[in-house]
Amino acid sequence: MSHDGLEDNHDGLEPKLTAIELKEERTVIFAGADGREYQAELPGSWSNAKVAATAVEKVCHECRDSPHFDMEGHGTNRELARRINEAFEELKPGKGFVLAWRLYAEKDHPRWKVADGCGCGCGCHSTPTPDTPEEPGRLNARRP
Repeated sequence: MSHDGLEDNHDGLEPKLTAIELKEERTVIFAGADGREYQAELPGSWSNAKVAATAVEKVCHECRDSPHFDMEGHGTNRELARRINEAFEELKPGKGFVLAWRLYAEKDHPRWKVADGCGCGCGCHSTPTPDTPEEPGRLNARRP
């Protein structure tokens, strides 16, 4: 994909992973003698959901022309974050945890075999503290 020749190695929403690949990357790196397990980090990712919603002119023409280009993806991601946070609050209320998650393109899906256009990748976190403005993609500590 050329993506208007703007960047080398630009292939839209990245990385594209299968569920098996993600599971393999998320394996336990090592375990302590006491049974604790150290998990691998989530892979970093490129996303254009926010720019597709707020500054569409910055998205390359090839992506804007894609049948998959989604200018509403950022809003949908915010709703997904709200629902995940609702479940988190229901199941772990006041437990002192911070939740982070990331959305990846499913590598084998036919959608990703063409210029994806996307506007839908996301990394998110649990609700920010009342005195901290929400910044998508940034983890905010939760306070009791």
